[in-house]
Amino acid sequence: MSDSARIVIIGGGVGGASVAYHLTKLGERDVVLLDRDELTSGSTFHSAGLVGQLRSDPTLTRMNQYSVELYRTLDAGWTECGGVKLASTPERMAEIRRQIGWARTFGLPLEEISVAEAVELFPLMDPSGVVGAAYLPTDGQVDPARLCYALAAGAREGGARIRARTRVLG
Repeated sequence: MSDSARIVIIGGGVGGASVAYHLTKLGERDVVLLDRDELTSGSTFHSAGLVGQLRSDPTLTRMNQYSVELYRTLDAGWTECGGVKLASTPERMAEIRRQIGWARTFGLPLEEISVAEAVELFPLMDPSGVVGAAYLPTDGQVDPARLCYALAAGAREGGARIRARTRVLG
């Protein structure tokens, strides 16, 4: 095992595995991903894996849209269950309506729905105090561990080396 690499990534969660995956997709071959324990054993293990695409920043929105497209192609436990935004005040509903317009600029199908429709989509929600809602059907959830392993497998296929149970000193 070589003890050097042109690119060393420390941390084998979704973030580190994604960096390794994308570097190898860009043609980098001398990449090593290190984790002090097993892949996914840190904060990735605790993540709910919720993926909402619309953000107030255009770069983050595009990044999340890219993520959804990527998750659809990986064996990452992607479930396109949709996401709902709830308003408990008329002011918040006005903000959600502005977000609907913002979503259209990115081609996201965010649509206003009634409270009854929100309950139909998410039967466990308590509609008390909810005055309106919006639904984005392309939001979803990913299995964080499966995503991490899928990204790591793709990185490995691209030439990256992955070393678990490896401490970084210095």
